[in-house]
Amino acid sequence: MLLIRTLVITSFLLLGGCSYAYDILATMIDGQLTFIVDPSSRTKPSSCLTMIVVSAQDRQRRMEAQPGDDAQPVNTGVVWWNRVGYDCETHFPVTYGVPLAGEPRSPEQADYEVEAKPLTPGVIYEVGATAGATGYGGGRFRLTGDGRVENIPRHVLSNDR
Repeated sequence: MLLIRTLVITSFLLLGGCSYAYDILATMIDGQLTFIVDPSSRTKPSSCLTMIVVSAQDRQRRMEAQPGDDAQPVNTGVVWWNRVGYDCETHFPVTYGVPLAGEPRSPEQADYEVEAKPLTPGVIYEVGATAGATGYGGGRFRLTGDGRVENIPRHVLSNDR
């Protein structure tokens, strides 16, 4: 969660007034966790996605970094982090774990990503995404024991129901 907030805040500061924000919702489409732009969001992404990151707010159940993962974000709760350069192709909806299409930012980029990890019902997750160079989205959700998705307002900070 801290990593997502840091990335979003840093991006806003760097880009100043030319940036915009949108809300992301999690939903199930064809049995797969999928992220969409909230239809009630005041703004919508105007370009393709260059980054998506999902992190767990529950620090008690940390995942293990796997070969190919950047261990530092995994240690802070990141369960999926994927990014590409501005030569991107992916637009919403985005399926959890499906890599964004596009050219990498740099040859070393793969060293700084996290492959999608299994998600735990009841844990609150935060999703953040960057569209192009100026659009930033975010949302919070949890999976239920019966396979549904509950979106959680971003101002609710606890893991309690």
